[in-house]
Amino acid sequence: MTTASLERHEGGKHTNERSMLQRIMPLIIVLIGFAIVMYPVMGTWVRNVTQTKQAEAYTSRINDETTEEERAASLASAEEWNRNHAQGPVLDPWLARVDESNLEYQEYLKELDLDDVMGRIIIPKIDSDLPIYHGTDEKTLGKGIGHLYGSSLPVGGEGSHSVLTGHTGLPNATLWDRLVDLDKGDSFTVYVAGRVMKYEIGERRVVLPTETNNLRPVEGEDLVTLITCTPYGVNSHRLVLTAHRVPIDDEEAREILNQKHNPWQWWMILALILSLAVLIAGIAWTVRGIKRSKAQEEVE
Repeated sequence: MTTASLERHEGGKHTNERSMLQRIMPLIIVLIGFAIVMYPVMGTWVRNVTQTKQAEAYTSRINDETTEEERAASLASAEEWNRNHAQGPVLDPWLARVDESNLEYQEYLKELDLDDVMGRIIIPKIDSDLPIYHGTDEKTLGKGIGHLYGSSLPVGGEGSHSVLTGHTGLPNATLWDRLVDLDKGDSFTVYVAGRVMKYEIGERRVVLPTETNNLRPVEGEDLVTLITCTPYGVNSHRLVLTAHRVPIDDEEAREILNQKHNPWQWWMILALILSLAVLIAGIAWTVRGIKRSKAQEEVE
């Protein structure tokens, strides 16, 4: 082979390599974009599954690893706590931070302490099943629902008013993003230390963070209030859903506790479908380009 022929051969080889790189570069960009879009989707999915499994596992641990006497004693102690603290202040869970080193708060942490989890709240309408923890600090609200210190412990009883709070708008977990979909007449179930309690929403309000008067106990009533921030992404107000206790039989309780919940949200499914569509289109376009390049090389 002459020197000129060799140079043409080498030049053609480099040209083909550049052409191939140019052909697959859009696919590489699409793959990077796909990974960027799917990272928060899959992160949220994993967090949703983990939190739901934690709620389910709490029920299993309480039923399997504690005795009936231990559960009864825990509930009785919590009821006594509620009677002794019925007149305490109830403040906004995000504005008011409790000094967790004070002795009374440390005593509070000893109530309903059969497990690291305090309880479980299931909201069928929005496919939500989450663990309840003591307190409302950021770490707690990042992993589940927080019980607002100062409100009644969630064990039911006349004159009790428990306040449960959850985040809306976290980038890596659904939590109570869909609490806004609930309205009067919708129900939820709370499981604590073996006790199953069903509540029906009777009042829905949007209030300022400082408006906490309606979180006080009401004589003769058995209430639970759910609170989250609103509007989505702004968080200037609070969505407040107050529910009263209604009867629940053993069969319904078992059905609710054993129901499986979907960790996927509509936006996650939409992001997955659109990302897959773009990815498939990118692969198809790249394959066609490679085939055309090979066909041209064969002709030449």
